[in-house]
Amino acid sequence: MDRLEYATVNHQKYLDWLGAVSESPWTVCDRLEFAIISAHTPMAKAILAWQATRGVDGVVNLAELLYAIGVVAPYNKAGYIASLRREQPFPSWPYRDYRRDIKIPGLGLCKLSFGCCLIDPFNSDVVCLDTHILQVYLGRRPTKSEVGVIYRNPRRYQEIEDVLTGEANQSGLPPFGYQWAIWDWKRARVDMLPPLDHSFLWRGGPRQYQLPLFSSLA
Repeated sequence: MDRLEYATVNHQKYLDWLGAVSESPWTVCDRLEFAIISAHTPMAKAILAWQATRGVDGVVNLAELLYAIGVVAPYNKAGYIASLRREQPFPSWPYRDYRRDIKIPGLGLCKLSFGCCLIDPFNSDVVCLDTHILQVYLGRRPTKSEVGVIYRNPRRYQEIEDVLTGEANQSGLPPFGYQWAIWDWKRARVDMLPPLDHSFLWRGGPRQYQLPLFSSLA
């Protein structure tokens, strides 16, 4: 089963998960902060750090928590979060125009796209091309240098993004939903891991109520 077939067969599951993201109680700022924290950080640590910093104020307090949990660049990220909370330059549709014209400290091309997807999962016209997704579309595991070149080149990034969004249209899923399906499909096909039911991530108490999904790490 190729990726398009997988997404088509599992169409409703990913629509349901997009709905869970859309209806979650987290604010736009919360979601962007998750995108900041998750950059270059293993997902388990990113989730724990994001949970631990909800309601915590002050750059020093934020930095100490991020550092204790093992988040990469904790002091920089604490500053980015404080700036975000103060300035609140929140993305708006069309996100491709916003992404081109506005810069948010701590969010590069990939992670700003991720934040837009978390904010508006059904309507986002951008996607997070993490290394897992790039591996699918390049047909091989990219080097760190190759990933950096793509992230610094908006035109190249959008070329790959256009292929993904074109397939998303064929599948009937929004781009973020299709990206999610590809992420699970790649886990099964390449990493030999089963697709995961992420529905528990948005239900239950604070310890269970987590944002997904993608890591910048291959």
